[in-house]
Amino acid sequence: MTRAAPFFNFETDSLGTLRLHGTISFANAAQAWAAPPQAPAGGTALNLDLAALEGADSATLAVLIAWRAQAMSRGATMRYHRAPQGLRNLARLCDVEGLLGLE
Repeated sequence: MTRAAPFFNFETDSLGTLRLHGTISFANAAQAWAAPPQAPAGGTALNLDLAALEGADSATLAVLIAWRAQAMSRGATMRYHRAPQGLRNLARLCDVEGLLGLE
């Protein structure tokens, strides 16, 4: 019996905030890295709500950092909001809070 990789998806609210639902972990980090949320070019901010993110490990951190760096390379800003406490604790432990720019 094969196990399915953890699932994640994005949903946009009426204010333009993108919500991340599900899990990003070692099992699906490559898939998540290859399918980043699309931040608009030209300095526009993309707000990503992480409240529905389930669990967090170092792969989660790596993907979120890569997404933000990719947005910045296109001249956009990506802001993470409402990060779960577990993710905040892990980011602090790994000393990458500044790379995530958690709000």
